[in-house]
Amino acid sequence: MVFEEWQQWGRRPEDSEKHNIHRLSGNLPEMESTKQLVNLVSNDYESGMKVLDVGCNVGHYLKGLRRQFPELDYTGVDAYDYYISQAKIAFQNDPNSAFEVKDIFKPIFPENPFDIVYCCNVIHHLPDFRIPVKNLLSSTKKVCFIRALFADYTNIVKSTVTESYDDDGNPIDYWYLNTWSKNYFTEFVKKLGWNVEFIADEFETSQIQKEFETIKNSESDVATRIVGDLQIIEGVVANWVWAKLTPIN
Repeated sequence: MVFEEWQQWGRRPEDSEKHNIHRLSGNLPEMESTKQLVNLVSNDYESGMKVLDVGCNVGHYLKGLRRQFPELDYTGVDAYDYYISQAKIAFQNDPNSAFEVKDIFKPIFPENPFDIVYCCNVIHHLPDFRIPVKNLLSSTKKVCFIRALFADYTNIVKSTVTESYDDDGNPIDYWYLNTWSKNYFTEFVKKLGWNVEFIADEFETSQIQKEFETIKNSESDVATRIVGDLQIIEGVVANWVWAKLTPIN
């Protein structure tokens, strides 16, 4: 796989998965978004359903789901071999899980869609959401949950990883931290034949700030901090919102 400039996870996988490896081991607490994901899935899950996690990283969300659904039929996919290999090791004794390398910019499982699909903390790191969302929905039967940065506006942000720039002053080493307009996102999704319901992100501010204080001096990990009631990532206000996508009848 040829990595684009913004694909820092492919360039530095052993660095950018540290948070989530520590969550699996219990050295870091469960993500606040994991708690809400479990609740959201619980509202739609029925025994026997298949669940797909797109952008699964090392499978850390599965750890939370397993508490509620011990027998859940889970498949996790990620674009990067390193994460999938780590996930397979972590869940090698879990007979109801499977992990595969899949690129969200390419068809995922269009011929064998899953009942419930979720994609958390991925879309805002991509240069464009349209092809990825189309691929998510082509692999979804009933409901798709997307957690990303949404607001009344669109901001395209390139956050630099190193102070390296081309002759025009554009960063060479960066990742995206994009916020997408709710209206723009909704109009696109409805054209594909799906409804959109936005759900407020729920989190315990003290837990996020505590984790920030724990890892803020790390050389590689990026931590989210709290200012007032807002989450801040590298100076960007993180307007986390869940989008629940269901077919238009």
